[in-house]
Amino acid sequence: MSIDIIMRIIAGVVSTIGFAIIFRLQVKHIPLAAIDGLVACVVYFVCLEFISDDLFIANMLASFATAGFAEICARIGKAPSTIFLLPGCIALVPGGSLYNAMRCLLIKDFDEFGAQLLTTGKVAIAIGGGIIAVSIIRYFLNSFNTKSNKKEPA
Repeated sequence: MSIDIIMRIIAGVVSTIGFAIIFRLQVKHIPLAAIDGLVACVVYFVCLEFISDDLFIANMLASFATAGFAEICARIGKAPSTIFLLPGCIALVPGGSLYNAMRCLLIKDFDEFGAQLLTTGKVAIAIGGGIIAVSIIRYFLNSFNTKSNKKEPA
């Protein structure tokens, strides 16, 4: 890993901590949220480096890992998974491409505006898709556990 990627990972963790503070997480939950942000950044950059250079795949896998880790944090911290998921996903938000899209719109470069807006949409859909996939898996695991824990009437 290059120093640039390491610096981006550190910036992602710092932004996660910042948003955890803005969202008024209890102090005891901030370390778990920071680790969730670390998971998001590491998975994202590992996917880009070793699996595929496609932003959709990298963001989908990173949000999947982040949502899965948020579920684990919820069990550890005895809190809703959402409080770990939202700060953890902040580093994945496509702010750069959204900014570039708006800049291109203002300077009337409509071709580049469309390309940047498409990139922003793809990344947003990928983030949502990873989170929804974990939610579906958790739902089926919970319903399976509920059914297996019920006893047969005598």
